[in-house]
Amino acid sequence: MKGQWINIYSGDLPLRSWWVDSGNECEYISIVLPEVFGINNWIRSFSEKLAAQNLPVLAIPLYGRTAPNLDLGYSEEDLKLGRYHKNLTTLKNIIEDVSAAINWVKEKYPENKIAIIGFCFGGHAALIASSLKGIDNSFCFYGAGVTTPRTDTNFAPIVLLEKVSGNLNFICGSADDLIPLKDRLEIKKMFKKFDPLDERFSYIEIEGADHGFMCEERESFDKAASLIGWNLLMKELIN
Repeated sequence: MKGQWINIYSGDLPLRSWWVDSGNECEYISIVLPEVFGINNWIRSFSEKLAAQNLPVLAIPLYGRTAPNLDLGYSEEDLKLGRYHKNLTTLKNIIEDVSAAINWVKEKYPENKIAIIGFCFGGHAALIASSLKGIDNSFCFYGAGVTTPRTDTNFAPIVLLEKVSGNLNFICGSADDLIPLKDRLEIKKMFKKFDPLDERFSYIEIEGADHGFMCEERESFDKAASLIGWNLLMKELIN
């Protein structure tokens, strides 16, 4: 499946997004939220990989106001630049942009369920977006900082769990310094608070996996851990 660049609109703001249609009947359509590196080669190729499994994908930028065409590699310099733009985001803008994406995919596939899949900072944003109506399943891959109050809101994204109506999966590694043990324990505690019967919220911690384990282009790629993550997506989203 080959993707294409399209513009969707968050208000008057064009969001340069990557769209890959499976061309077949499907149960889910997915919205992918990228790492701090933007809609780069890996996000585009991963989106095409999902679409090849009959899962249409719309990957949207999270930095459309400050770096609408952000497309970085994985060097220290790229990481520094990506984090600069990440720090300029607001919860309000994340909600606005994902809401625009929801409206766009609903027009195209009005009967389909919607999944949010986020990686790195996109995982952080995916937890925020999971609080929106119309999201049936969310996957937060190593989303750091969700237990820490954001500077633009003074509250931590994890408190939004009370608004989540669909399923929510948080996937991380035990060796991820960006999600230390105290954060992982807090996430598990909050999941249990808002879903005491473990019916909708799922916390998956992969022993020995580091931050970024899903991405083949990063030094932290972990083949076994990435297969666990991929199989989870296939189990939940593919008929």
